Amino acid sequence: MSDLIITTKGNVRYLTINRPESRNALNYNLMKNLSKSIREANEDDNVKVIVLNSSSEKAFCAGVDLKELKNFIDTNRTREYFHAYSEIILAIEECIKPIVSVVRGYALAGGCGLAVACDITIASSNSKFGVPEINLGMWPMIISYPILKFVNPKKALELFLTGRMIDANEAKEIGMVSFVVDDQDLEKFSEEVITNLSNRNYLTLKMGKEAFDFLVQNNYAEKIKYLREMSAILAHSAKENIDQFLAKSLPKG
Repeated sequence: MSDLIITTKGNVRYLTINRPESRNALNYNLMKNLSKSIREANEDDNVKVIVLNSSSEKAFCAGVDLKELKNFIDTNRTREYFHAYSEIILAIEECIKPIVSVVRGYALAGGCGLAVACDITIASSNSKFGVPEINLGMWPMIISYPILKFVNPKKALELFLTGRMIDANEAKEIGMVSFVVDDQDLEKFSEEVITNLSNRNYLTLKMGKEAFDFLVQNNYAEKIKYLREMSAILAHSAKENIDQFLAKSLPKG
């Protein structure tokens, strides 16, 4: 089955990350497909709302696939890898249609960035959010843009520096999350929000999002281009830490 399941219900396009065996970590092909699919949905006149979710109850997305990232570092293709991830964030930023992320389980590193970048983020009460890149000697470069768009800079910097994980309620308090609901109510509540959006006037949504982005965005494309370059440089310096982390994660025997 595909790593990205694409379905359409009425005027809603669902993009479901489907790599449960790896906590929905993003590999290169999935990143390319996800950014492409967001742009296609944005250009489809029959789609009014885009939903980003996952097929796993344990993880929305655990970030990029570190095993694959290591291979890209070893073959001097690191910039290509982070370019693929940054294209997802750019696709979300440039989308004129509402994008809703529905989060259950872990949303970490690049996965946290995806969840927060969306216009509305709905999380189950058992969700966990975090930017643990510092633990590998890296920094949440690209995802710092969408996080700083919604989170107080002082709080964001604390999370970047400590790498600590927070629960859904704290994520809501600081602006990462729009709604927190009990796990058993996640689908029902999410569908109510999605239906509400899909019934809104298309032109109002389009112009409203454009106006909002005009007010809060500031040379975002140039900033993300710079941040992905910094990501590639740090990834090379953190290679030994990544190797050690993967060695600890491998099953023994």
